[in-house]
Amino acid sequence: MAPRALCLHGHFYQPPRQHPWLGVVEPEPSAAPDRDWNTRITRECYAPVATARIMDTVGRLRAVVNGYEWLSFDFGPTLLAWLAPHAPDVMAALRRADAASRARTGHGNAWAQAYGHPILPLSTPRDVRTQVLWGRREFEYRFGRPPEGMWLPEMAVDRTTLAALADAGIGLTMLAAHQAKRVRPLGSGEDAWTAVSPETLDVRRLYRCVLPGGRAVDVLFRHEDLSRDLAFGDLLKDGAGFAARLASALAAGDDGAVLALASDGETFGHHHRFGEMALAFALRTLAADPTVTVTNPAAVRDVAPATMEVDVVPETSWSCPHGVERWRADCGCRTSGPTEWTQAWRAPLRAAIDWLRDELAVLYESRTGEVLRDPWGARDRYVDCVLEAGRTDAFVAAEASGRLSPAATLQARRGLELARHALLMQTSCGWFFEDLAGIEPIQILRHAARALELADQLSRRLEEGFLERLELAHSNVIAEGSGADIYRRAARGPSLARVAATGGLSALLGAPARVPGYDVELSAAPQGEVLRADARVVDQATGAGSMVTLRGERPESGAPWCRVGDATFTLADLFGVQRERLLEAVGRSAAAASRQGRRMALAQVRPVLDQLLAVETPLPPDLALLLGYEEAETIVQGLEARTVPMTALADRARALRARGVVFPLRWVAARFVRVLEERLGALPDSADDAMGVLRLAAAIGAELDLASAQIRALSWWQDALPAHRTRAGVVLLCERLQLDVGPTP
Repeated sequence: MAPRALCLHGHFYQPPRQHPWLGVVEPEPSAAPDRDWNTRITRECYAPVATARIMDTVGRLRAVVNGYEWLSFDFGPTLLAWLAPHAPDVMAALRRADAASRARTGHGNAWAQAYGHPILPLSTPRDVRTQVLWGRREFEYRFGRPPEGMWLPEMAVDRTTLAALADAGIGLTMLAAHQAKRVRPLGSGEDAWTAVSPETLDVRRLYRCVLPGGRAVDVLFRHEDLSRDLAFGDLLKDGAGFAARLASALAAGDDGAVLALASDGETFGHHHRFGEMALAFALRTLAADPTVTVTNPAAVRDVAPATMEVDVVPETSWSCPHGVERWRADCGCRTSGPTEWTQAWRAPLRAAIDWLRDELAVLYESRTGEVLRDPWGARDRYVDCVLEAGRTDAFVAAEASGRLSPAATLQARRGLELARHALLMQTSCGWFFEDLAGIEPIQILRHAARALELADQLSRRLEEGFLERLELAHSNVIAEGSGADIYRRAARGPSLARVAATGGLSALLGAPARVPGYDVELSAAPQGEVLRADARVVDQATGAGSMVTLRGERPESGAPWCRVGDATFTLADLFGVQRERLLEAVGRSAAAASRQGRRMALAQVRPVLDQLLAVETPLPPDLALLLGYEEAETIVQGLEARTVPMTALADRARALRARGVVFPLRWVAARFVRVLEERLGALPDSADDAMGVLRLAAAIGAELDLASAQIRALSWWQDALPAHRTRAGVVLLCERLQLDVGPTP
């Protein structure tokens, strides 16, 4: 009996959130308590899936599963570009999972994704090709191998899109059942076609879409009901119930049948809290079933290749029953918002972006064609410079039609950057949600604004025509105005004067003249409270340099300012990431001053205070708080430096609490967790030390988040020698951390 195959696919994606000029993700207040949405969803979803916890019946940690090892997955290239520097542990887990699945099945679980997440059937064929090639190259760069499959953004498909995949050497994709038009046995004639519907299509097999020139892409169709229940129902409320539901669906199929599910990866932990735990439990349970193979689409193709051909319904998607209208019309599809809101703004926004796309293509071809031998081929290959900016100079020289002057080199770089932003301004998220004034439409307008600025520098002014078209798009919030109003208010880039001035303000505050996305060099340092200097500003993306003169001052009492020409800039004009860094520095300075003042105040009253504490005199609230901060720092320092026995620190903490001392518990807990994880790195010899940290935390009244410590300790225990596992201190520590390290029932 051939095992039944389960392919559960997660589509992990975030829109490109980097500021188009600065190249960094600015703080996003709507993502609170995290600084931005990438950070928040990494904490809620991407990281937990990599370390999904499986608990026993009494709440002890039994196992930790890298869910990506069992989950077919794709990560958006713009998300991978952010994860690599900001969440390297997650990136490493993805690579390990792909390698583990290759070892187990012969094929990796990871798939590629079209680069900028556009609706490909609404893009030009040339843009489709570039989006596919960039997605393929990003995947190769991150995973060290060519992709076998590619996720189509929003599953939006047509034959042009499938042909682009085939031309890029990518032979697999996934679709929804309603996107199949008709089927026939491979190699049969025209009269063998049979029309299908979502109800009649057999989704338990692989199909082949045959394309002109002998090309083909194999298609796996997701199980619609289970996929929707996974994303929008309650399948993830209970891992055992999820496993049972999948097992039942698998049992209903013939031997060798395949069951494919697909949903947004953010379903696991972000949309459904603890969904990653239910996922891990279900996949682990089914992987242990000899009648089931938890696998990926490429491995399915090895054992059950396509015997049927499929023809797709063009211009369809998985999240819009009207085809691809969600990204160009008021079709009624949305996620939330007041009932009276419309999405009539989508059509004029699409018209404006498409008009600009076509105008920019003409400009790109003409201007870069003057300096590059193959402008469109160069765009296809420019992704290597996006991946590694240090390659740009050599790349431009290699693509040039001859030896380039500095001006010609700048022209080429501006053209290539214009082409990049012209791709990113087509990101699907700009049309997906409820209103034109949302952060996603604003982001694509920012990419459009950056492309327009570069077009202007290449001697073509297009902004007026773009704004005329945006005037026809209107926010549901009357105060937000038209698309043109929103563009003028929120999308245009920073002026040269502002960039130079923010560098000058940083210098006045004693920090480097640093502005993300730019190199700012000042001809002179501040002299006392005054700065007079020439500032050279270089755009890192294009290499364009400009010079301005600035004057600034930091009054002894008052906030600094900086003037460039007739414009005066204050701290309010700093970019978000600069304000963030400044607040961190101010916070450190204020904390140090507060600490010094607190110590001086306590030193003055210490002789009296110690005697009163010795006879159990209750503390007034103000003094209880003041003493709590001071004593917490002393206890933490003693713990970190190992200068005081932990039993003595614990006795001191209990005595102070008994007198009413109020410790800053969140601050203490964060420091204790770091110390605990450091101690766990030296197991088994550090087991008693780790227990001491936990006892001290209890004595001071701090509740620790032990999730990471539990995972670290369990990972050590699973690899440890039996003699080390049975040490008394280790056994006690495992009990305290609530680890199920006994025989598995």
